[in-house]
Amino acid sequence: MSQEKRVELIKQLLEEKQELTTRDIMSEFGVSQDTARRDIVLLSRRGEVKRTHGGILPLDFGNKVPNFQSRLSRFTKQKTKIALEAANYFQAHHVYFVDASTILLKTCQNINLPMTIITHSLDNCTALAEENKVTVKVLSGILDHQNRFFYSTAAISELDNIALDTAFIAASGIDEHGIYLLNQEDAEIVGKAVERARRVILVAEHHKFINNSYYSICSPEKISVFITDKVLSERERAIFPESTKIQLAGELD
Repeated sequence: MSQEKRVELIKQLLEEKQELTTRDIMSEFGVSQDTARRDIVLLSRRGEVKRTHGGILPLDFGNKVPNFQSRLSRFTKQKTKIALEAANYFQAHHVYFVDASTILLKTCQNINLPMTIITHSLDNCTALAEENKVTVKVLSGILDHQNRFFYSTAAISELDNIALDTAFIAASGIDEHGIYLLNQEDAEIVGKAVERARRVILVAEHHKFINNSYYSICSPEKISVFITDKVLSERERAIFPESTKIQLAGELD
């Protein structure tokens, strides 16, 4: 991969994660420490990032958190592959929970089977409204305009009364202690859906192992299938139990 292409990908990753270390760049792109440092120097000289001791920050760090529409505008080929892979796991006449995420929105745009989908996502609901075979139940609550999901304590109670075949969830961070989201209310709803599901399918890009999130959805032991875009390292694979299926997007079984 050329340096120009790599630094563009580094900028995309930085915009989503809001902080990268030299080691993060080495791990994500499989480059040496010297190469990662040269990329950092180039981006810093161009005035495209803030250089810190051991890493980089966005120029507007601390001034904003990317909202749903901002993340959607940066939708990548990797996310599309993960979304389409997830669509293969839906079956007719099952009951599903589908999380509010850009990847799972793309998934919702590619399914049309007789099934029931419960969601707290405004955009999932809109996408599924175009597919007349799908029965859609939207959890009640007040709309979070920035992140485009509904939240209320009543929504938690609604999920308590539903037995889910599968919960499809996304993540903003993954580590040995759990699966995380940036928003507390979002994490509460998704965590309850995980409790009510017989099976849990996680969709996330590989770089979500760089975890700067705070609110836990569940432990890695809850994940039945993890759909991602890169082969996991031994350390990353060890986060999940042996029973967890690791599915690479676009890879045939």
